[in-house]
Amino acid sequence: MKIGPLDDARTGSWFAMRSTLWPNCLAEDNARDLEALKAQPHLRAVFLAIDDRAEACGFVEARLRDVAESCDTSPVGYIEGIYILPEFRGRGVGRKLVAAAERWADALGCREMASDCLHDNEASVRFHQKIGYEVTEQLIHFRRVLPESPKPK
Repeated sequence: MKIGPLDDARTGSWFAMRSTLWPNCLAEDNARDLEALKAQPHLRAVFLAIDDRAEACGFVEARLRDVAESCDTSPVGYIEGIYILPEFRGRGVGRKLVAAAERWADALGCREMASDCLHDNEASVRFHQKIGYEVTEQLIHFRRVLPESPKPK
Protein backbone atom coordinates (compact mmCIF):
# COMPACT_ATOMS: atom_id res chain seq x y z
CA MET A 1 0.00 0.00 0.00
CA LYS A 2 1.37 3.37 -1.02
CA ILE A 3 0.14 6.80 -0.02
CA GLY A 4 0.70 9.73 -2.35
CA PRO A 5 -0.76 12.99 -3.56
CA LEU A 6 -3.61 13.04 -6.06
CA ASP A 7 -2.36 12.82 -9.63
CA ASP A 8 -4.13 13.46 -12.93
CA ALA A 9 -4.35 9.74 -13.76
CA ARG A 10 -6.46 9.01 -10.68
CA THR A 11 -8.77 12.02 -10.65
CA GLY A 12 -11.69 9.87 -11.86
CA SER A 13 -11.20 7.41 -8.99
CA TRP A 14 -11.12 10.29 -6.52
CA PHE A 15 -14.34 11.72 -7.99
CA ALA A 16 -16.06 8.31 -7.71
CA MET A 17 -15.03 7.84 -4.07
CA ARG A 18 -16.08 11.42 -3.20
CA SER A 19 -19.50 10.77 -4.70
CA THR A 20 -19.82 7.66 -2.52
CA LEU A 21 -18.79 9.54 0.63
CA TRP A 22 -20.88 12.59 -0.22
CA PRO A 23 -23.86 11.42 -2.35
CA ASN A 24 -24.92 15.02 -3.03
CA CYS A 25 -21.51 15.80 -4.55
CA LEU A 26 -22.15 16.53 -8.22
CA ALA A 27 -19.73 16.51 -11.15
CA GLU A 28 -19.55 20.30 -11.06
CA ASP A 29 -18.66 20.16 -7.34
CA ASN A 30 -15.82 17.77 -8.12
CA ALA A 31 -14.57 20.01 -10.94
CA ARG A 32 -14.73 23.12 -8.74
CA ASP A 33 -12.90 21.40 -5.88
CA LEU A 34 -10.21 20.04 -8.21
CA GLU A 35 -9.68 23.54 -9.59
CA ALA A 36 -9.38 24.94 -6.03
CA LEU A 37 -6.94 22.18 -5.10
CA LYS A 38 -4.70 23.02 -8.06
CA ALA A 39 -4.96 26.77 -7.43
CA GLN A 40 -4.27 26.56 -3.68
CA PRO A 41 -1.82 23.71 -2.93
CA HIS A 42 -0.70 25.65 0.14
CA LEU A 43 -4.25 25.49 1.55
CA ARG A 44 -5.63 22.16 0.29
CA ALA A 45 -4.33 18.63 -0.20
CA VAL A 46 -5.65 15.27 -1.32
CA PHE A 47 -3.78 12.05 -0.66
CA LEU A 48 -4.69 8.69 -2.18
CA ALA A 49 -4.07 5.16 -0.96
CA ILE A 50 -2.84 3.05 -3.88
CA ASP A 51 -3.22 -0.74 -3.72
CA ASP A 52 -0.93 -3.43 -5.14
CA ARG A 53 -2.72 -3.18 -8.52
CA ALA A 54 -1.91 0.55 -8.68
CA GLU A 55 -5.58 1.43 -8.12
CA ALA A 56 -6.83 4.10 -5.72
CA CYS A 57 -8.60 2.50 -2.76
CA GLY A 58 -9.04 5.48 -0.46
CA PHE A 59 -8.48 9.20 -0.03
CA VAL A 60 -8.17 11.93 2.55
CA GLU A 61 -8.90 15.58 1.84
CA ALA A 62 -7.24 18.14 4.08
CA ARG A 63 -7.31 21.88 4.25
CA LEU A 64 -5.84 24.65 6.34
CA ARG A 65 -8.39 26.58 8.36
CA ASP A 66 -7.83 29.75 10.33
CA VAL A 67 -9.85 28.32 13.21
CA ALA A 68 -11.37 25.01 14.24
CA GLU A 69 -13.59 24.09 17.16
CA SER A 70 -11.61 23.57 20.40
CA CYS A 71 -8.24 24.30 18.77
CA ASP A 72 -5.92 26.88 20.30
CA THR A 73 -3.58 27.60 17.39
CA SER A 74 -3.85 28.95 13.87
CA PRO A 75 -3.74 27.76 11.20
CA VAL A 76 -5.21 24.33 11.89
CA GLY A 77 -4.92 21.33 9.61
CA TYR A 78 -8.43 20.00 8.99
CA ILE A 79 -9.55 16.64 7.66
CA GLU A 80 -12.44 17.55 5.38
CA GLY A 81 -13.15 13.97 4.39
CA ILE A 82 -11.72 10.48 4.43
CA TYR A 83 -12.99 7.45 2.55
CA ILE A 84 -11.69 3.90 2.20
CA LEU A 85 -13.24 1.35 -0.15
CA PRO A 86 -15.05 -1.22 2.04
CA GLU A 87 -12.78 -4.14 1.11
CA PHE A 88 -9.73 -2.18 2.35
CA ARG A 89 -11.13 -1.08 5.71
CA GLY A 90 -9.58 -2.37 8.91
CA ARG A 91 -6.11 -2.66 7.35
CA GLY A 92 -4.58 0.60 8.56
CA VAL A 93 -5.23 2.48 5.32
CA GLY A 94 -7.12 5.30 7.04
CA ARG A 95 -4.38 5.71 9.63
CA LYS A 96 -1.78 6.04 6.84
CA LEU A 97 -3.89 8.56 4.95
CA VAL A 98 -4.41 10.71 8.04
CA ALA A 99 -0.68 10.52 8.81
CA ALA A 100 0.04 11.91 5.32
CA ALA A 101 -2.40 14.78 5.90
CA GLU A 102 -0.83 15.46 9.30
CA ARG A 103 2.68 15.59 7.79
CA TRP A 104 1.40 18.02 5.14
CA ALA A 105 -0.17 20.26 7.81
CA ASP A 106 2.93 20.07 10.01
CA ALA A 107 5.13 21.14 7.08
CA LEU A 108 2.90 24.21 6.72
CA GLY A 109 3.36 25.17 10.37
CA CYS A 110 0.26 23.65 11.94
CA ARG A 111 0.48 22.50 15.55
CA GLU A 112 -3.01 20.99 15.64
CA MET A 113 -5.14 18.83 13.37
CA ALA A 114 -8.93 18.64 13.59
CA SER A 115 -11.79 16.78 11.98
CA ASP A 116 -15.52 16.27 12.32
CA CYS A 117 -18.27 13.78 11.63
CA LEU A 118 -21.99 13.50 12.13
CA HIS A 119 -22.97 12.67 15.70
CA ASP A 120 -24.47 9.30 14.71
CA ASN A 121 -21.49 8.13 12.63
CA GLU A 122 -20.19 5.71 15.24
CA ALA A 123 -17.65 4.13 12.89
CA SER A 124 -16.05 7.52 12.24
CA VAL A 125 -16.02 8.39 15.95
CA ARG A 126 -14.30 5.06 16.74
CA PHE A 127 -11.80 5.54 13.90
CA HIS A 128 -10.83 9.04 15.02
CA GLN A 129 -10.43 7.94 18.63
CA LYS A 130 -8.40 4.89 17.62
CA ILE A 131 -5.87 7.06 15.78
CA GLY A 132 -5.51 9.52 18.66
CA TYR A 133 -8.17 12.18 18.14
CA GLU A 134 -10.38 13.24 21.04
CA VAL A 135 -14.00 14.30 21.00
CA THR A 136 -14.04 17.97 21.96
CA GLU A 137 -17.58 19.19 21.31
CA GLN A 138 -20.83 18.04 19.83
CA LEU A 139 -22.69 20.76 17.99
CA ILE A 140 -26.31 20.96 17.02
CA HIS A 141 -26.92 23.18 14.01
CA PHE A 142 -30.15 25.12 13.57
CA ARG A 143 -31.84 26.62 10.54
CA ARG A 144 -34.81 28.85 9.89
CA VAL A 145 -36.23 29.84 6.54
CA LEU A 146 -36.92 33.56 6.60
CA PRO A 147 -40.29 34.81 5.40
CA GLU A 148 -40.42 36.62 2.10
CA SER A 149 -40.44 40.36 2.53
CA PRO A 150 -41.32 43.06 0.02
CA LYS A 151 -38.31 44.19 -1.97
CA PRO A 152 -37.44 47.90 -1.80
CA LYS A 153 -38.29 49.87 -4.92
